[in-house]
Amino acid sequence: METSKYQGGIKRERSLSYEIRDPVYGYITFDETDKKIIDTYPVQRLHRIAQLATALVAYPGATHTRFEHSVGAMHVSTIMATSLQERGLDPHDLQLVRFAGLLHDLGHGPFSHSFEYALGRRLHMNHEEVTERLITQTEVADGIKAAGCEPREVAEVARGRRRLLSDLVAGQVDADKIDFLLRDSLHAGVEYGHFDWQRLIRSFVVKEGGVFASTNSLYSLDSFLIARFQMFRAVYYHKTVRAANLMLERSIDEFWDQIGLPSFNVEDYLALDDYSLMAALKQAAKERPESIGSRLVNGLLRRDLLKMAYEKPILGGKEAMVSRTLELELDLEKLSGIDRSEIFVDSPYLPVIPLSQSMRRQIEVWDERTAQLLPLSSLSSVSAQLSGYYEALRIYTFKNNKDKLAQAAQKALEEGFELHY
Repeated sequence: METSKYQGGIKRERSLSYEIRDPVYGYITFDETDKKIIDTYPVQRLHRIAQLATALVAYPGATHTRFEHSVGAMHVSTIMATSLQERGLDPHDLQLVRFAGLLHDLGHGPFSHSFEYALGRRLHMNHEEVTERLITQTEVADGIKAAGCEPREVAEVARGRRRLLSDLVAGQVDADKIDFLLRDSLHAGVEYGHFDWQRLIRSFVVKEGGVFASTNSLYSLDSFLIARFQMFRAVYYHKTVRAANLMLERSIDEFWDQIGLPSFNVEDYLALDDYSLMAALKQAAKERPESIGSRLVNGLLRRDLLKMAYEKPILGGKEAMVSRTLELELDLEKLSGIDRSEIFVDSPYLPVIPLSQSMRRQIEVWDERTAQLLPLSSLSSVSAQLSGYYEALRIYTFKNNKDKLAQAAQKALEEGFELHY
């Protein structure tokens, strides 16, 4: 038995080591303990879950999977935790963080976030809740226990419930965000997601029960925020990507009964992946050829996408209209004469400055001069400018309705029409 070391720095007694060739970081190493978890069915299923779902309609190279992102997050979280070993993290904590990084996305459904809409409406769940169940109720739990950890502890770290450790996996500047910005920009073929992530990690300190970047990495932190902002605008919220995403969301919801998940069951959920879901959607569309769902599924297969009839970008205030989508659709139906089933209101929004789990705490940094935590916005003009929300209220419909709906949206949203909300 030899003693060897991960790239991230974890030392273990082991007889075998393995490598994954990763396009972002080069070689990622792991041992037999990790392999027992990586080789489980729930983790291997992530090979068949697209990381960016519909992004390939605009960025054909964005075909990477949740598996490679999960391995990447494991790698980055390990580097983070290792850098903090001398500042409060013991080997057990380090192992919890590593496993949480690997398993944080375990509960994603087919096509990742595109499945979330129907999952919430039909089963009143989200992928974080499913992740906890899969960590604690499947063979993954056996692998975690074999490594001397408790599955419940790993789930708590992954879901943001153990502040110091969760800061590295489910915090404001964490392994998940670092990896998906780097990885998604690489596969999409854009430059927006690049920043000096290693410098940022090297500045991390443990203060007041949490992990914070320090002021000696302000430039790197600014670059991280800009990268996040630009990736959401250019890739995740690209108008064509969102059109395809709306079509996929709505068709999954309409054909939910044909998908075969009337209630949550671990075994049935794990049977779902991008391939099985698309096959089920194609079959449902064939059986109900006159339905809106059929029109959407066939449009996706042919890249005959919804057309944007109206757009209103908003920057700097929480003015999201997500909760008022139904009312707006009813008003647009009344004004345009277009059936509401053919009107698609899209108003995704994100905090440009990543907030804490409670959505109350802005990013704070450790000021080396004054030895205190300060709001990033007080130190960085970039942070101050980007604070708040970026929204893009968009209204889509089928090609033949575009002009009529555009006129109705203009009247409803810019000419003072009395809206229901």
